[in-house]
Amino acid sequence: MAGHDENFKDESGLLAVVLGLVVLVSMSALPATIGWVQYFA
Repeated sequence: MAGHDENFKDESGLLAVVLGLVVLVSMSALPATIGWVQYFA
């Protein structure tokens, strides 16, 4: 069996929060992005 490391920090929670914020901001900015693409195209 693997040994228990007392100094191990689980960063998956922080990664999930950061990923959630990125998705939230990108979804709210999506209509503006589509508008800019249609304007310049």
